[in-house]
Amino acid sequence: MSVDASKLVIPGRGTVFTATKNTLPPTNPLTAFTLTNEPIGWKNLGHTSKANTIAFTKEGGEKESIDTFLASAVRTTISDVSWGVTVPALQFDEETLRLAFNGDFDPDTGGYIVASAAPVEVAMFLLFQDTTGKLGFWLPNTVVSLGDAPTVDTTQFFELPLAATIQSAPDEIIPGIDGRAGMFEIFKTGLAAA
Repeated sequence: MSVDASKLVIPGRGTVFTATKNTLPPTNPLTAFTLTNEPIGWKNLGHTSKANTIAFTKEGGEKESIDTFLASAVRTTISDVSWGVTVPALQFDEETLRLAFNGDFDPDTGGYIVASAAPVEVAMFLLFQDTTGKLGFWLPNTVVSLGDAPTVDTTQFFELPLAATIQSAPDEIIPGIDGRAGMFEIFKTGLAAA
């Protein structure tokens, strides 16, 4: 590995795209996805919070050494890992409300009906960019719903905090590696296999 400042990214701007579960990204995704466009089959969620940015979550992955009667630390096991992402959506529109609540519009009142929880399965593409390049995360299989309850801050935009659980992708979507299921793919301007 060499020292290379061109491999760094300051995620100064970003957005989130959604599509039907297991939708493949377009060819050359970092060219096809821009902050304001929508490649065919994908929807741009638009504005998200800059104060509370998009964030990955990770649970598990703890290491445990297992001893035998004869010796210490003979094997190390690692617990399963659950990945997720939180998206503080700002736009109150049909797509954001569907991801948060999976409800429907009331034809009599024109309001949006929130019912008991019913998560939505979608593919996501997270796009971040700075003046030197782009960074993208393709998450083909996520389950999305409202995360924490919204709070009110009179100095910031009202947020709908979406929470997505990242699930394994089928082998035909992302091939597994050494018997481990593929979860997501990372794209970076200039990134290539050595």
